[in-house]
Amino acid sequence: MNTQKIKSFLLNIYAYILPIIGGFLGAMGGSIDGDKSYRRIFLPMLITSLAFGETGSILILTILSMIGILSIGYGIPGEGDSGSFLGSFYASLFGQNNIWTNILTRGTIGVFISLTLISIPIIKKNWLVYLLCGLGICIVNALISWRNFGSYHLFGKELSWVETITWGLITLLAVIIIKK
Repeated sequence: MNTQKIKSFLLNIYAYILPIIGGFLGAMGGSIDGDKSYRRIFLPMLITSLAFGETGSILILTILSMIGILSIGYGIPGEGDSGSFLGSFYASLFGQNNIWTNILTRGTIGVFISLTLISIPIIKKNWLVYLLCGLGICIVNALISWRNFGSYHLFGKELSWVETITWGLITLLAVIIIKK
């Protein structure tokens, strides 16, 4: 087996497990006492490493701008919480309608996440895949991420199912953009 085949084999295995890791990191970063860097820093770094392994292009480093996007936050103002800038902006537009505030706040973050992946179709010319998966990222973030699907316990932490599902799907869609 030559070096190129080994590299391809390892990248494929990495691509298959990355959405599981992404879901777990998203849930760890969103847990009550969790470290936000799991989601904000480590997840973009892992996605970038797969993209770099697939393309070898330094342009892929633009994906790391996702660190800044995930640091914006999407908190909605409520009791004892002033919310994020974005959440406060949409809350000022929609008042007490938290459904539209959540959808638009998280949908905006989904658009920004998708934009961090723009270097991939520039390099690979897979614009249709990028547009469809980018839309999927926006929809998942806008319609699922703010729901309550309950929680589970892992490694002594209480983790959210919705965070696990949301970030697993977002990572899966990023992997599809990278691999197709």
